[in-house]
Amino acid sequence: MIQQSAIQVRHLSVNFSGKNIFEAVKNISFSVASGRTTVLLGQSGSGKSVTSLALMGLLPPQARVSGSIQLGHDQQNLLNLNRKQWQHIRGKEIAMIFQEPMSALNPVRTCGDQLIESIRTHQQMTYSVARKLALNWFRKVKLPDPEMLLKRYPHQLSGGQKQRVMIAMALCNHPKLLIADEPTTALDVTVQQEIILLIQELQKEFGTAVLFITHDRRLARKIADKILVMENGCLVEDSIAVKEWMPEEKNKNGEKEILLKAEKLKVYYTGAASLFGKKQTVTKAVDELNFELYRGETLGLVGASGCGKSTLSQAILGLRIITSGNLYFKGKRMNDFSARQWRENRKQIQMVFQDPYSALNPRISIGSALAEPLKVRGLASAATLEKRVLQLLDQVQLSKESFYKYPHEFSGGQRQRICIARALAVDPELIICDESVAALDVHTQEQILDLLKNLQREKNLSYLFITHDLNIVQAISDRIAVMWQGKIVESGNVHEVMLHPRQSYTKDLLAATL
Repeated sequence: MIQQSAIQVRHLSVNFSGKNIFEAVKNISFSVASGRTTVLLGQSGSGKSVTSLALMGLLPPQARVSGSIQLGHDQQNLLNLNRKQWQHIRGKEIAMIFQEPMSALNPVRTCGDQLIESIRTHQQMTYSVARKLALNWFRKVKLPDPEMLLKRYPHQLSGGQKQRVMIAMALCNHPKLLIADEPTTALDVTVQQEIILLIQELQKEFGTAVLFITHDRRLARKIADKILVMENGCLVEDSIAVKEWMPEEKNKNGEKEILLKAEKLKVYYTGAASLFGKKQTVTKAVDELNFELYRGETLGLVGASGCGKSTLSQAILGLRIITSGNLYFKGKRMNDFSARQWRENRKQIQMVFQDPYSALNPRISIGSALAEPLKVRGLASAATLEKRVLQLLDQVQLSKESFYKYPHEFSGGQRQRICIARALAVDPELIICDESVAALDVHTQEQILDLLKNLQREKNLSYLFITHDLNIVQAISDRIAVMWQGKIVESGNVHEVMLHPRQSYTKDLLAATL
């Protein structure tokens, strides 16, 4: 049986004007069949996201586009639509799940209002009916306490929860084509499976075509009816074999020095009281937490989105107020640090945040962004500043030309590498990596992990490596701590936890690994 094409792309090319013309997409042609999943596979910077933006009519003004994009049997070229015509296509005929939910969601509106707006834009219904539908979609994407999250703002949700809100917004109008640009990047393994199953259920029910963009070949093999491999803006037939992550045996002799220690650590959030004095709700983001991180060690912190991992990292950096308990760094109690002590401490503890786009200033060049911490800390003179920045770019496999570019000119994976370079700039003793390689393709993941390991050996660095991906955490960690509902429920060396888990939650995480 011949499958009807939901969308046909013919000879699509995208160039960006500037000092030098950059060819992001080069004469590609493909189709996506209704009710089928086509995976667009490629490394960071290969042109995947630019292709998806072209299909949505969201390319910036300096982009020059040629070729044709047609929906189903409609002979109209979508590239010729004006802004008003595109408004009837986006969200109804073609919907998209973006890679970075924080930059895609409106920070001054509640998540519920944004989803309700998406529903009412394309479906004729009252606000109350749309709200009930929005609540149902929050349940479908497995958000905890949907009624409460309808009233919350994006910054009050974890990275994984924000992505699930975006997924609900994309699916709520049952589009003919769903473009999923790394939709499971920020999600833990159990939720990954749930979201993939949800997309497949919708696809089966409504005959939805799915263009799934990813750098994860293992995931591509699992879900794809057809795989397109993209490299340097072109579609190619051959792909590079994926290296499977294997736990690395590490033998570290001698007495271990405790670098970071938490004792019965609590970080609670209290919700605002109602107008009539209704009792405030308390969220136990971190609850009675105990752990130790040794110098020169990598501790992998694994858990579902919303379990408290990111809150813990923010408390270590002094960005969240500790409710009770103790936190020590190099034997000093951090709870009572003065502003001056925190300033010095943040040189020794650096962080690579989960969302690279919101972590970078869009108004300054990458060279200036990397030079700033060096100048503030007095780590490079005016004569050596540019040379040091270029060394940092080289360490994370970015070209010298990146020095003059701005964040919006890079792919998601490239932006994360810039954030890693910025963390390395001040020669810290501890680096907190919050999903720092989640947005990178598997080959770049391997390069970054190798870089982190080499730096660890050279400088005796310590890492608190926060992730939901067990395949990655076992590749770099000496020990693993499993976090659930604000508590560490299991910890031990890599082989002990991966091969002989004791807790049912740990077993569920391992069973759900793609």
